[in-house]
Order: sequence, then C-alpha cells, then structure tokens
Amino acid sequence: MRQISFWQALLYLDLPTEQAHKLFSQIEHECFSLEDLRVHHALPKQFREKLQNYVPPQLQEGIRLISIEDEEYLSNLRAIPYPPLALYVKGKLALEGDVEENSCAVAIVGTRKATTYGKAVARQLSNTLSKAGITVISGGAYGIDAQAHEGALECGGKTIAVLGSGVDVVYPASNRSLFERITAQGALVSQFELGTKADWWRFPLRNMLIASLANAVIVVQAPEKSGAIGTATFAAEQGIPVFVTPAPIDDLSHRGSFRLINDGATLLYSPEQIFDELGVEIRIKKEEPKLSKQQASILQRLSREPLLVDTLSEQLELPAGVVLAELTDLELQGLVAKASGGYVRL
Repeated sequence: MRQISFWQALLYLDLPTEQAHKLFSQIEHECFSLEDLRVHHALPKQFREKLQNYVPPQLQEGIRLISIEDEEYLSNLRAIPYPPLALYVKGKLALEGDVEENSCAVAIVGTRKATTYGKAVARQLSNTLSKAGITVISGGAYGIDAQAHEGALECGGKTIAVLGSGVDVVYPASNRSLFERITAQGALVSQFELGTKADWWRFPLRNMLIASLANAVIVVQAPEKSGAIGTATFAAEQGIPVFVTPAPIDDLSHRGSFRLINDGATLLYSPEQIFDELGVEIRIKKEEPKLSKQQASILQRLSREPLLVDTLSEQLELPAGVVLAELTDLELQGLVAKASGGYVRL
C-alpha cells in the first residue's frame, strides 16, 4: 500500500493531470513512498531536485487525502479522462451508498457578479434539491456559488465546495464562516497541495472537477466569459446533463447561458426536470410557505389575469429587479407562474 507521502509528493509536483497519469503509469509498480519517487529514473531531473527538500505537510484535524487507489474515490471521477490522482478532503465527501440520501449530486454554478435575481434563483434551487436529498456542489466563490451553498445549508442539506486552492486556504477570505459551515454539513475538496494559493489558472481545473463530481449541472447566471461556461462545456462533453435557468433576453450577464441553450443545454423552468432526469424520488415534506413581506404583497396583487413585472414594481414601489427575484422565489415554491409576458397566481 502506498504511503500518503507518495500522493502528497505527486500533488506537490503540480503536474497537468494527463502528465501526472503518464508519470504514474511509469512508476506505479515501483514507487510506494516519497523516498522512492526522489530516486526513480522515470522522474525528470528537475522534479527529483524539487522533491529533495520537500517535507509533506502534516494533515490538520478533519483533513484527509483520498487517492485513486482508495475505495472512497468516487466512481464518476474514475469515468472521466485523466481524473486527479488524489484529492484533499475536509469533511464528508461520500456521495454513494448512503441509504439516507439520494446517491446523486447537482452542481449549481454561475457568475461571481450575480444579480439579486440570480442569487435568489441559485439559493432557492439549491434549497429545493437539498430537501430532496440531493447533494449540491459549487465552487465556494462569491455570487452564485455562495448562494448555492447557502441554500443547502439553511435546510440542513449536504453541500460540497470544490476549491481552486488548498483546502486549508480560505479564498475568498470573507467566506471563512461559510467554509466552516460547509465542512460541518459536507466537504471542501481540492486537487491541489495544502497551502496552495488560488492562482487564476487553477480555476479551469477546479471547474472540471465540479462537473466531474456532479450528475447534472445547472448554470444560473453566466456571461460569455465565465468559468461556469467551462464547467458546463466539460460536463456536456462527458455526457452530463446541463440545464440553464431563464433570464431577461437583454441581460448581458446571462449571454453565456443563452449560448449554452443554443449548444444543446436544457432550459430549466422547474426543479421537477432535475428530479426526472436523475430518477430521484421526491421526499420533500409539504410545508406552509414562508413568505417575506414583499412576497405576501406580490401574491395579494396577483390573480388569474397576468400582471407585468413593471406594473408590480410601480404598485409596490420596488425596483423591478427585486420584484423579479421575489417572483422567481414564489415560482420555485409553486405559488406563481409565468403567463402572457406576466405572472399569475396559482
């Protein structure tokens, strides 16, 4: 059995996953420890020199390393080309075989510069999926990611944050409290060595890992240049279903999402579509809706006749974006629906 130091050393070398697999295939029958790696002829000279003074970091409490040779390594990761040879995990990763959960996960991703509408959609979708026993995966960033995690946490659901840094590095720093709560109800996951900073070029690798862990990907709000587009594109290439939430046609912050629909992603208008796609048995208990004061006011004004967002905005003296966000929340609760360019009460 290989020592943890062997896997730590491979992560420390920071190789592209394809190159890491090629190296591993050359040494897997001969290397079982850091010491073996340091002297193996298949390892290029610059890598041997890099490892000479390398001291594997001590695993902090709650952090463990899972290698591709471990039973705990997820089968959906094994199915992709060149999966990470090892992962650091802080918290509970297992997505399979837990009888208390639906053994599936959905990634909810989108822009860091999210609108009120986008944040509300991400949070409510996550909440609904979590109540059905689905694990919610995202990237631990600002905006859509943070709201996806919050939606799962607030109902006691499980969520996983895949990081572009080491699992012991809090990035962004303001998410420290969020990460602590994620660790308690799920896990932080990274394919990078402990102490690794969040360099920009690591995020495409992180996005591929998000997609690989998921059984479906939902893009809530993504401009044309967005990491979420990369996550969705990789998912589609691997045959993982991609869904896109609706948005105003002239909103540039959703332009990348629109292109995904043109490329074959499914327009998501109800959580039922996710349940049907994944074959999930819905176990959500019916509860009395918890309405904000603004939502209650909106419902009072809606009837079977469609009412425009702008009209509601004028009547309530609220910004149209706020009204639209509240309507989206009400729609996800099954209390209102779109009709003839406006909204009706159900």
